[in-house]
Amino acid sequence: MIKNVYLLFIPILIFVIQCEDEGTSLSEQVDSSSLSTITTLDTLFNGKSIYICGFYSDTLETTPIACYWKDGARIDLDYGWAEDIKVVDGDIYISGRWTDDTGWNGAYCYWKNGERTDLQGGTDLEVGGLYVYEGDVYVAGTRLTDVGPFGTPVACYWKNGQRTDLTTTSMDAVAYGIGVNNGDVYVSGWRIQNHITLACYWKNGSINNLHGPSHFGEGRDIAFKGNDVYISGHVDKHSTDSWNACYWKNGNRVDMARRSSYGTCIGSEAFGIFIDGSDIYLAGYNSIVNKNGVAVKWRNGNTHELSGTSALVEWHHLWDIAVEEGIKISVGYYTPDISNEYNYDLGLPSFPIYYVNGQRYQLEDTEYQWGEATGVYIY
Repeated sequence: MIKNVYLLFIPILIFVIQCEDEGTSLSEQVDSSSLSTITTLDTLFNGKSIYICGFYSDTLETTPIACYWKDGARIDLDYGWAEDIKVVDGDIYISGRWTDDTGWNGAYCYWKNGERTDLQGGTDLEVGGLYVYEGDVYVAGTRLTDVGPFGTPVACYWKNGQRTDLTTTSMDAVAYGIGVNNGDVYVSGWRIQNHITLACYWKNGSINNLHGPSHFGEGRDIAFKGNDVYISGHVDKHSTDSWNACYWKNGNRVDMARRSSYGTCIGSEAFGIFIDGSDIYLAGYNSIVNKNGVAVKWRNGNTHELSGTSALVEWHHLWDIAVEEGIKISVGYYTPDISNEYNYDLGLPSFPIYYVNGQRYQLEDTEYQWGEATGVYIY
């Protein structure tokens, strides 16, 4: 187990909440020269903290370390990476994978307050979202079988470490998100049908397609409001390679308008989803012609790009979002110079970041970084 490491912060930095104009503002301009970790995360909310999970590596080709940040202070878990985080009754739950110091040997798992539980099913796995319901820990994921020339992915989930398969080797399927509502277990992802990737979800093991064969699609994250079920994701018209961010409410799709102030938006993808009262938030990115990925959050379909003029040279991506008291916390990563994409000696750095109402901050400050912030939770 790697010892806990805490960041040293600059005590004089002042935090300013930025305002949004939902009706007129497409971009929230970000000054990339102000990239710093702020000291006031623990003062944003009355008695609540911000938990962010992810991973980092601060030297080239060094094994990444799974971790989480509480109000900006980093707590290391194991070598590996973290995918999702929830805090329930003060207990911290994180899904991910641990490895040894080579980065090869290990297992997919979840951590509860730093204590690791390995997931049943071997090493050919992937995990996604995590949910805690009445003390039980649910993790969505995929296991790879040896059926077929490249193996067959089987969608599944784990309850307290014990696996339940949602599909068989008769179809390729992947699970990303999970949630439990009124005792019903929902898992989101995609499945292959007639060579088409269909966004779908499973309710208590029964599969439901989210669209027809005229589109490819993926279902990603899950949120609930009362008895309503919301699933984030994206769709693509047949073979156009032009994704469109969307969400489904009880199976009915709502597309996000592909808009950008930086040029022609040729694609958008949504990953995290959060419901705050009557507001529906998505986190993802826009892909711009002759430019790079632009971090985006959507509120009730309104586009808010978060990457500023730096979109010319940088790549930005959001994985998750949470909202409390009108303050939006979104997390992801950015790559400072995409021109190094094919320089394999140098590598392509990425930095774990978060935004507070559109202002970007780095979680780690090193000359070279490889890491991402993958999940956020406010408790």
